[in-house]
Amino acid sequence: MKRLWYYFVKYYMRIGFTFYYKKVIKTNIENVPRSKPILFVSNHQNALIDPLLIGAYTPREMYYLTRAQVFNNHFIAKILYSVNMLPIYRIRDGYTELNKNAAIFEKCFEIIHDEKAILIFPEGNHNLQRRVRSLSKGFTRIVYGSLDKYPNNELVIIPVGMNYSDPTGYPSEVNLVYGKPISVKNYWNDLPENDAIQVLSDEVSEALKKLTTHIENSKDHDKIVSHFKKDDFLDPIQVNKKLKTLDLDQPLPKTAKKKNSFLYSLIKINSFIPFMIWNKIKPNIEEREFISTFKYTVAITAYPIFYLLQSILIGYLTNYKIGIIYFIISAMLVYIHTKTSK
Repeated sequence: MKRLWYYFVKYYMRIGFTFYYKKVIKTNIENVPRSKPILFVSNHQNALIDPLLIGAYTPREMYYLTRAQVFNNHFIAKILYSVNMLPIYRIRDGYTELNKNAAIFEKCFEIIHDEKAILIFPEGNHNLQRRVRSLSKGFTRIVYGSLDKYPNNELVIIPVGMNYSDPTGYPSEVNLVYGKPISVKNYWNDLPENDAIQVLSDEVSEALKKLTTHIENSKDHDKIVSHFKKDDFLDPIQVNKKLKTLDLDQPLPKTAKKKNSFLYSLIKINSFIPFMIWNKIKPNIEEREFISTFKYTVAITAYPIFYLLQSILIGYLTNYKIGIIYFIISAMLVYIHTKTSK
């Protein structure tokens, strides 16, 4: 039953992303083994949207290591556990809380032994800047702990680069770039553990820097970003090449101002309550990294519920066929707007 629930949520998320993103690109997804145990390691730019996208489009059931703070509410915690999310505790949660990680890591060892997949964001936090930050050693603890307990595991690490044209915008585009599998046994067999941990961490970091845009100069980050068009960031290889020779004094690319179309105005009128909900939530978002998370949450809850209720009302006042037609038209208007907006 839990597995059925997991896949229902997975594909509901995917349907939601179809209406939310203009395009979701999956580059080199063939690098993902269908049976081996996997530790997916990704850069973390866009709060909960990152794990939701990887989970929705990667052809493996997976477990997610998530910051423990979001498990504070008992009801929310039950929902998170039901979709394979596991809390991971950080120093900022308190030193006494760190002891709870031992049980979580043991759970991870068993997941890997069962040849399943785990997703972790080793940067430890999210940041909208387009760069790969220093990696914590937590993922290497999972790697070597699992091999200590089960030496015959064929565990591989798959680095994943998250590349958004506009992380907080709608509609936006995203490219999930899957790196080549890194066999951890090569490090386990050939190097002392401390050396192996450092070498493995460095290799994963370098892989992520190739799979996503990496702007080393955080001081001039925003100025550097302004020299690219948003769509450029969907191709991290070309962007990283250009970064090596970028002249910050060269003219900035022209960007057309986004205008609200008639279709958008029509959707806004037809969806006035979801728009009101979003306008109420938006000013209270403290971290910009959560803008897309909340926006997407409203999109997959308030909009379909509102359309459904309106359809029932229209069907009651006229007949059920007209109510069904209204629901389909409402959904198609959003879909067309998402796919055709510039």
